[in-house]
Amino acid sequence: MTYYLIKFSNVFYTDINLYDKTGELLATSRPEIFEQGLVGKQMNPEAFNQIHIHKKSSFTHNENIGELNYISTYVPFRNEQHQILAYMNLPYFAKQNELENELSSFYTALINIYGLLFLISTIIAVFFANYISEPVRMIKNKISALQLGQSYDLLEWKSNDEIGALVFEYNKKVVELEKNANLLVKSERESAWREMAKQVAHEIKNPLTPMKLSIQQLERVAKGNPDDLNERIERTAKTLVEQIDTLTKIANEFSNFAKMPKAEDTEINIIPIIETTIDLYKEEDVIITLTDECVGLATIIADKDQISRVFNNLIKNAIQAIPENIEGKIKVSISLKDDNYLIEIKDNGTGITEDKKDKIFVPNFTTKTTGMGLGLAMVKNIVENSNGKIWFETKLEIGTSFFVEFPKV
Repeated sequence: MTYYLIKFSNVFYTDINLYDKTGELLATSRPEIFEQGLVGKQMNPEAFNQIHIHKKSSFTHNENIGELNYISTYVPFRNEQHQILAYMNLPYFAKQNELENELSSFYTALINIYGLLFLISTIIAVFFANYISEPVRMIKNKISALQLGQSYDLLEWKSNDEIGALVFEYNKKVVELEKNANLLVKSERESAWREMAKQVAHEIKNPLTPMKLSIQQLERVAKGNPDDLNERIERTAKTLVEQIDTLTKIANEFSNFAKMPKAEDTEINIIPIIETTIDLYKEEDVIITLTDECVGLATIIADKDQISRVFNNLIKNAIQAIPENIEGKIKVSISLKDDNYLIEIKDNGTGITEDKKDKIFVPNFTTKTTGMGLGLAMVKNIVENSNGKIWFETKLEIGTSFFVEFPKV
């Protein structure tokens, strides 16, 4: 029997063990394993229980010899009358590594397939997400670019779908917004000019009253032909000239703000302009010093005459902010900061109170007893039209610093 089992083992490349119905070893194709005591001659009790007791047609489970794990299968061995003669056992020693390799290859292939499918699905999802979100992103960019007072671009969308309905509503609202914006701008412009007209009318009425009174008084006096008539005429004429000069200043200031000439932007060096402006006020009772860190060259793009007007107004305001009972000192400094030219005009005046800080650059507002309050509003307008910035820092009873910043060419 052993001879035949060894012969079959060589044909099928597997070990064969044969046990009798009591579980004792009858024959084996590899007797040396049992002779050396590596495996007992009794059939595996769990297999014997499943095959002999529970009458299963086959039973496969894991067994081990020391640290070697292998798969072992048991089947009943029957004759022609289907009577059980013995139990045959096939231990798969040689097949274990192959099975593990096959499982490993299978799992590796499965992971690769799932990974590839996941990658493909991700790419498809990203593509469709971009395709679907592109119209929404386009609408978002258009909405974020909307600014009051600028022209509005309408969107074009040919498909009659949900995005098309959204584009239609967007275009409808844009047209309404442009219409309302134009009405608002027109209304604000008319309101601003009405306020300006009332302010100018008020400023003009102030000097007209003393002029009228002076002429009426001179007319009454002239009827009596007094001895000091010539002296009275001269005094009245002087008053009229002073009031006419006041009206001229009002007209000029309003004209400078409301009818500023179109800027002719060119490359200019602002340092000579500042130096010339400082020279104009040398006769004033103030000490004006200039600190130039740019070594005589600070080139910007702006209108020369308008920039001259900016520094003229700022230095004049600095002089007027200094009380008469202290020695006036104005420091003008020019420096380069982050590719921008920074000009500081610092005075030692009374400073600006908290309630007036927000109104400094507002037209018609002034902290002085004379003037229309258009100077700093005009200065701010010129600086911003030249792509610059203007701001100030102030401390009460210490002084104020006005800062002007222009991009470097």
